Amino acid sequence: MEKSFPISPWKYALFATCILIVACNVFFFSCGVVTWGSAASTFGSYTTALIGAAVFGAAFLGVYVALKESYKYSVVYMFVSGLVIAAMAAYFFTFTAMKGDLMAHFDERILQLFEEKSHSNDKMQPIHSLFSCCGLDGPQDYLGEENGALPASCCYAFDCSNPTHVFQEGCATKANSNLKMQANINYYCCMAIIALEFMGILTAYYMGRARKYAKTKIKDDESHIND
Repeated sequence: MEKSFPISPWKYALFATCILIVACNVFFFSCGVVTWGSAASTFGSYTTALIGAAVFGAAFLGVYVALKESYKYSVVYMFVSGLVIAAMAAYFFTFTAMKGDLMAHFDERILQLFEEKSHSNDKMQPIHSLFSCCGLDGPQDYLGEENGALPASCCYAFDCSNPTHVFQEGCATKANSNLKMQANINYYCCMAIIALEFMGILTAYYMGRARKYAKTKIKDDESHIND
């Protein structure tokens, strides 16, 4: 006789696993897009966004499977999760190989944007606003220039009338360290999602077996009654 498996523990384990995947994917998605985008890699940003969307889709499918307690859909979920794991693994190895280059490109981009800035078109504004920094080494990069004045992007809420609102750290240090932190979050969340996807496949497998056994048992019981 096929060994029976209780449905509820595996059902709730799958549900909890999918919730954890969604939580990790929020950080993977946001930090990944910022990391690639800050290094001016449009392809990397779109790839991260697509993979993140696929992870969300697989997780929501897992939640649906857990709520429906469906054997058929648990098989579909395991297949979809396998594809997601393959995509995440490819991303992980690519990101690991390119992480250093992304940081170097970001440093070069900051320097280039600062050199190309003008009073009418401050190309550093997106960097200032995103990382809450000012200039390369600090506000003195602007104030030290002839007729120098701080751009509004160097201040909290674009209000430079209050000295406490001025960002004191330069982007060469703060933005770089902030981006490294986001790159590390993206890196570790990627590993966590891969591990959780494997856990999701395991729990979906046992929940599916439990559902299949329950249906088989009901049919056997009905056959005995008819006899």
